[in-house]
Amino acid sequence: MSDADWMNQGPELPQTMRAALLTGYGGPEMLKIADVPLPVHAPHNEVLVAVRAAGLNPFETKVRRGWLAEMFPLQLPHVLGTDVAGVVVRKGFDVSELEVGDMVYGLLDPMRQGTYAGYVAAPSYLVRRMPANLDFAHAAAVPMAACTAWHGLVAMAQIGPGSRVLVQAASGGVGAFAVQIAKAHGAWVAATCSAANRSFVEGLGADLVIDYATQPLSEAVSDLDVVLNCIGGDTATESYKVLKRGGQLLIVLRGDMVEIKARHQMMAEYGVSTREVAFSAQPEILDKLRPLIEAGRIKVELEAQIALENVAEAHRLLDAGGRRGKLVLNMDAGA
Repeated sequence: MSDADWMNQGPELPQTMRAALLTGYGGPEMLKIADVPLPVHAPHNEVLVAVRAAGLNPFETKVRRGWLAEMFPLQLPHVLGTDVAGVVVRKGFDVSELEVGDMVYGLLDPMRQGTYAGYVAAPSYLVRRMPANLDFAHAAAVPMAACTAWHGLVAMAQIGPGSRVLVQAASGGVGAFAVQIAKAHGAWVAATCSAANRSFVEGLGADLVIDYATQPLSEAVSDLDVVLNCIGGDTATESYKVLKRGGQLLIVLRGDMVEIKARHQMMAEYGVSTREVAFSAQPEILDKLRPLIEAGRIKVELEAQIALENVAEAHRLLDAGGRRGKLVLNMDAGA
């Protein structure tokens, strides 16, 4: 197939698209809506996806603030977004696993132009067919949060039947998936959340729910194999005290200065190890999640679907914390 033939596949496409541009590092006001050209896509091994929904993650607020600029140096303006759900509208001539018209989801490279836009280009191996029982908004909520939880608990900590696991911030995106992934692997699971989110977290399957505001962690639970911490600060240092010797504290993305300064002392005192869990763009994790989602063993919880034009407000909600499930940009919202 020639390049011209490849370009002629699928529906006719517009010349421009709506996108949320990060115009500089700072607050949510640095996100501006603009019309921009469609992304450039390689004609051999990439697909062009019409974005129907894009997951929102705390990771993107850290990028927006410039906190990860050394790790992820961006040329501004930049379209943020790593989680996508949408429809394949073009495919390269070497792509055999996907077809034009396929409904897909995936976790994409944060260094490339992202998913807060009408279209996104990506190597075909990074996207997979969506679980059959999810709509676009729910599918877009899965990739980063669920893959991070799976990578930490299953690939790194190797939990299994009989493992004793604590998930902190269990009502948030990573936390909600972590509770369900741990239960699906036969673990006993404790979870922390606010009183307002107790019934929500109980519904995820947690065996013990701890109100972090009223119950000291060390009085509620002990002798744990693994703690997954999504918060940092004092909650991370307290986590060392409830692990058994030889246990593992998993810090999502990277520790903050409160935890990092105490880390070596706490590890020596309590005989535990600390590992940092970066988000994991491993599409094979999506393959492992799909049957669990389709069987109803992992539910996808959404707090809100927000129109692309309101992306700045969506980031203000992310900055505020205390989420219950995931926030998603729905490209059809408000249309």
